[in-house]
Amino acid sequence: MSLDQPDVQVAEPEPGLEVSPEAGPKPAERAYETIRSAILSGELAAGTHLREEPLARMTGTSRTPVREALHRLTAEGLALAQNRHRYVADFSFHEVAVIFELRARLESYAATLAATRITLEELDRMKGLVEAIDALGDASGEGEPERFFDLNARFHEVIIGATRSSQLRALTAQAFALPLVTIKRFVCEQEINVQRSNAQHRDIVTALERRDAEWAAAAMKSHIISTKPNAVVRRGLGA
Repeated sequence: MSLDQPDVQVAEPEPGLEVSPEAGPKPAERAYETIRSAILSGELAAGTHLREEPLARMTGTSRTPVREALHRLTAEGLALAQNRHRYVADFSFHEVAVIFELRARLESYAATLAATRITLEELDRMKGLVEAIDALGDASGEGEPERFFDLNARFHEVIIGATRSSQLRALTAQAFALPLVTIKRFVCEQEINVQRSNAQHRDIVTALERRDAEWAAAAMKSHIISTKPNAVVRRGLGA
């Protein structure tokens, strides 16, 4: 959707479905989770103007928690700021491809640096994360996909930390805010091959353990590019 088109109105909650401010998570967290889910599901389409007042009604909160939620969503890359307004980010196939290519370049360079700087303790931590992912099998059980997302993110974070570069950490902060597995599963509606992904994790660990910077970079780049979706299939997203 072009930002020049009329704003898309956010549907208000059905009567009786509003969440009591006293119940459940804190208002800011509830607003964040509700809006984030609506974006990832496509209920809030690309280009939608994220107005605070209707979002407050939708989430059963007020404008202040919504404002906090929008700041978080902007930091994650799910919303874009433009002239003090916020809009749902574009997840067309082109934009998804850019995200994957960017991560591949950043993380392969991070693996190059980490190969000569990573500690034995960090390598042991990565091996532990690989074993924990192995224990999930295909991660098809209740709560297991979310567990995989967490373990996978921690695996990649160890490598960024091992670069000992504050500049690289700053550069990757926004690119890492929205995990690739989240884009692939929720935006593109494509399954994650957990076992293949973890086999690639093992290759990365071995390369780092051998202090082979070239191998580590190649293994990381291959790992990310091999998971890039072939097309964006979610309804409402452009090709």
